[in-house]
Amino acid sequence: MITWPSPLNDGATLAVWSPSSPAPVAFPRRFARGVEDLGSEGFTVRPLPSCGVARGVSTLEPVALAEELHRALLDPEIDGVMAAVGGWTLLNVLPHLDWQLIGEAGKPLIGYSDLTTLLNSVSRRSRLVAFHGPMLVSEWGEAGGAWDYTREEFRALTGGAGLRPGRPVAEPAEWSDELLWWDKEDTRPRAPRDGERIRTVRAGGGVEGTLWGGSLAVLSLALGTPYADPPEDALVFLEAEGLAPDEFAARLCQLRLAGVFDRAAGVLVSRIGGARACLSGFTGFDEVLRDLVPAHLPIAAGYPFGHSTPMLTVPVGGQARLDCATSGPPRLTLLAPTA
Repeated sequence: MITWPSPLNDGATLAVWSPSSPAPVAFPRRFARGVEDLGSEGFTVRPLPSCGVARGVSTLEPVALAEELHRALLDPEIDGVMAAVGGWTLLNVLPHLDWQLIGEAGKPLIGYSDLTTLLNSVSRRSRLVAFHGPMLVSEWGEAGGAWDYTREEFRALTGGAGLRPGRPVAEPAEWSDELLWWDKEDTRPRAPRDGERIRTVRAGGGVEGTLWGGSLAVLSLALGTPYADPPEDALVFLEAEGLAPDEFAARLCQLRLAGVFDRAAGVLVSRIGGARACLSGFTGFDEVLRDLVPAHLPIAAGYPFGHSTPMLTVPVGGQARLDCATSGPPRLTLLAPTA
């Protein structure tokens, strides 16, 4: 049985852990803005020592990063742990983690991107829901702060009120994939735009399952390791940015050959910010999905999770229902935990 972590009530203390990119050191203005903005939500923000280190390919050594996380989870004054930012090196930390300790601590872990494999592993090995959601530098450090939708969804999923039964995922009114270089050009909020909407790619009857997935690139890194084991009847959610349909096809094919879709009940795909065309000019991401995801699985796309502004918080290991009707937009409903 998977349990939900303790809620983050008003005044909760969030530790900020930097297990991948040393972005807090490289982008100090944005990091400081993130600390201030997350604090304005009523949280006490406590950066951990890894936020002050830039060494080699990451911050601290993998063993030290694992020990830092363990100490934070055991600290009675810390209520949850949020990643500072993603990167590429968290996979090195996973063999050093105490999954039983993480489960018994019962505190929320929050992040995405390079945190993908950690979140999935916490749900599978620690039997604890983890949150694929906003990180300090990338979301809370935005000029003008995190977008309202990002804040509201984060609070709704992690807050003391708890997830209300049958909560449908709402579509934000606007989004942005404008690129502003951190600590150089990000002196203003990113410009909103219209465009990609939540849509049915392949219709199918209503299915329920366990949310599992995350960054396509990071899932690819984990395949062939002990840390890529989707549950039976998974609602596989996938997110990516800045890629063309040919790379998208290659990564989906890798998941299919690795057996990920054999254990799936349905597939959810994010908005793809900064999407590019193939050299042929082809831009048919939905066509690629229909070609490579097994024909019996319903598919919905355009969701605001992962590298998307604003961002939905996804309870990894939590239950959800996907309805992909032949007409009208799909409906994704987050299901409240059962006693």
